Amino acid sequence: MDLHIKDRLLIPSIFPERGSFMDYNLKKSIVRKIAISDQDKKEYEIVEKKEEKRIEWNVQKDAETPLAVKFTSEELDYMRKSCEAISEQQMPDELWAVVERIYNEAQN
Repeated sequence: MDLHIKDRLLIPSIFPERGSFMDYNLKKSIVRKIAISDQDKKEYEIVEKKEEKRIEWNVQKDAETPLAVKFTSEELDYMRKSCEAISEQQMPDELWAVVERIYNEAQN
């Protein structure tokens, strides 16, 4: 699954705060795979603007070179279930776009 910086920042927000030990381990594994590394910060020119509560990056570079992530079927299932759990909540459109991509990936 190709993930852009915004996807990688948004995905953890779909996960529930509580769950079983197995859920915790799946969540931890997913977050590890999509984490923004120091290398990413340099490569994508990621800058946190704390006073503005924003994160900025080189969008063109991000569009050209997304992170290719291989999720296990268990991780995809956990993400799908997390998406279903928030499906009735009010969320920003950009989050629903990520949810849609997760569903599509989980069905392949």
